[in-house]
Amino acid sequence: MKEIRIATRPSRLAMVQSEYIKSLLEKLDADARVSLVRISTRGDRDKSDFLYKSESVGFFTSEVENALIDGRADLAVHSFKDLPTAYAEQLTVAAIPKRESVADALVAGTDVKSVADLPAGATVGTSSLRRIGQLKHIRNDLNCVPLRGNVETRVGKVASGAVDAIIIAQAGLNRLGLADKISAVLDPVEFPTAPAQGALAIQIRKDDDELAALVCRLDDRDTRIAAETERHILAAMHGGCSIPLGVHTRIEGDTITLAATISDFESPACIKRTASSAIAGAPAMAEKLADELLDAGAGEILEKVRRDKT
Repeated sequence: MKEIRIATRPSRLAMVQSEYIKSLLEKLDADARVSLVRISTRGDRDKSDFLYKSESVGFFTSEVENALIDGRADLAVHSFKDLPTAYAEQLTVAAIPKRESVADALVAGTDVKSVADLPAGATVGTSSLRRIGQLKHIRNDLNCVPLRGNVETRVGKVASGAVDAIIIAQAGLNRLGLADKISAVLDPVEFPTAPAQGALAIQIRKDDDELAALVCRLDDRDTRIAAETERHILAAMHGGCSIPLGVHTRIEGDTITLAATISDFESPACIKRTASSAIAGAPAMAEKLADELLDAGAGEILEKVRRDKT
């Protein structure tokens, strides 16, 4: 096997994720020479305001993808939830390894064991419209404020007292060895998460058959089915990865069940729909579920997002 250069964002979490994939590739092929190529992205450089107000398509991924296209790297490791639903024409996701936790986690003071334990008017740091809307549905008195930066920076804002709490993906905390900072894991059935949260996407050039033959061995069937189904509904909503869409997927045998929620980030209102189908019919089921959400009023919520960006 030739040298494999992995394009990765420079954040510690991205580096840990890329090192993990590097170790898996080296186990598959002891002769592989795997190295990391750090690529800074707009999302790493611009930490102002709420994420959805930015031109957020490919905000954390486009420059990493460009490194594959122009030959500076051979493979990229992405947090799958950050990838736009439409890939660059020259690239493909060759593997989606077994998923980490899909859940969100609450990081707060030592006496806080749930969102209900937060004091009245508590300041919660998050730049996710989905998390803001779902928090308002549970506790409309909470004060959500923009919070960007790497995982360690956001966790540090709680320790410093800059915010009372943050909501963050449990997967990132687990991967960074920061699980001890978690005050509560939020049940993804009650607090549905971003499409493909907790999953990694390994992206390569479509014409690299030799690398594809190696990388595809890391693919996990159920993770791919669940994550791609969740991204199908995201694509059908035509809103981009920053819309307030939460999902939860369950696979039992040949049946997949997808629950989806659109939350209003300006009020406690939310719209929920659930559907099941045979796995082979998952894409069509996801698109039908998106239509049901839009018919039930999700379109008005998405219009608010578009208006607020301008």
